[in-house]
Amino acid sequence: MLVAGVARLGAPRRVSPWMLLGLLAILCAAGALGAGVPRRDVLALASGGALGGLAAIHVYWGLGGAWPGDARHEKVEMVVGLPKGSPFPSLGACLVVACLLASSAALVLAQRYGGGGSPALLRLGAWAVALVLGARGVGGYLDARLRPGTRALPYHRLNRLVYSPLSLTLAAAVAGATLD
Repeated sequence: MLVAGVARLGAPRRVSPWMLLGLLAILCAAGALGAGVPRRDVLALASGGALGGLAAIHVYWGLGGAWPGDARHEKVEMVVGLPKGSPFPSLGACLVVACLLASSAALVLAQRYGGGGSPALLRLGAWAVALVLGARGVGGYLDARLRPGTRALPYHRLNRLVYSPLSLTLAAAVAGATLD
């Protein structure tokens, strides 16, 4: 965490590096739009980059990385929504998700910039990515009803404040990049 200022006298205010990266991404996108870069290009690059970054995080988790917690048991409570002592998904499961995310990134970029495949199939695939991300985003707000045990875990808050909004934002970006 970075100390960015004081919320009250003597209490430093912490700023997540992710907040700074998000701000940087917004500034870059605004600069690109100001430079005459088409909106769909900005959306394709931003969503493709974000999906690629999420794929990398899933590989990191599969290889045993502890972030965002300090230990594997904290990660299972924050990322998966299971109580301490539950096993974290296997390397294979993490790699499957990473491959799906990386494939989604490639599909979005190929649809926008031409990937040598059928334009109609690439477009359909990009819309499927937007649909799946949108379903994940909406489903995240219903998760506590389907899995009431998550309400007591850090996952519940993160799902509502980070995971679901991120999924919905990515769905909108992919859809925007796919529109003609």
